[in-house]
Amino acid sequence: MAKPIGSTPIFSLFVMFSLLYSGSSQTIHNEQKTWCIANPLASNSALAANIEYICSQLDCGSINPKGPCFEPNSRMHHASFAMNLYYQANGRHLFDCNFINSGLVSLIDPSYGNCSFHSGTSDELLQLNINFACNLVDCNATHSGGVCYYPATLINHASYAMNLYYQITGRKKSNCNFRETSLIVSSDPSYGNCSYPCFTVQ
Repeated sequence: MAKPIGSTPIFSLFVMFSLLYSGSSQTIHNEQKTWCIANPLASNSALAANIEYICSQLDCGSINPKGPCFEPNSRMHHASFAMNLYYQANGRHLFDCNFINSGLVSLIDPSYGNCSFHSGTSDELLQLNINFACNLVDCNATHSGGVCYYPATLINHASYAMNLYYQITGRKKSNCNFRETSLIVSSDPSYGNCSYPCFTVQ
């Protein structure tokens, strides 16, 4: 389970998409969905360490005993769910699915039954999220000339706007839903001169 909200910075970050890995090359395909799964050759200890690390930062409730992804109750399966959660939340870069060679990028959706593995989200949803959030919060930082304008992508601008909305509205889990296109993370997504606001919960 994710750590309870307290003094630890918590950020709202939507499920992002970017890299498609095929063979020994990597190509950017914004429309291509990819997932991170556990390498079948990885040791149980490595997978257990992955689960512990990821679930200390992100909400792994789905693999708890009453969660929709608990069965099959195997370390390989639970690690795949957690590793994909981390991979999606951090931008779907190859290195976000490495985990010391215990992860693999898959082009096949590992979801099954009621268990859904998060994946990329469409440009239309990202734009809707930007429109909604920026009607209520100040998104000038993502406008041309702003410190968070670059990279000038929907992914970047939506991430900033959604986090700002989440922070200003009290950091409630329900305020980081955005039609199930977002995740709460404890890793600060700030970069360069672009700072993602994080307000302490009283």
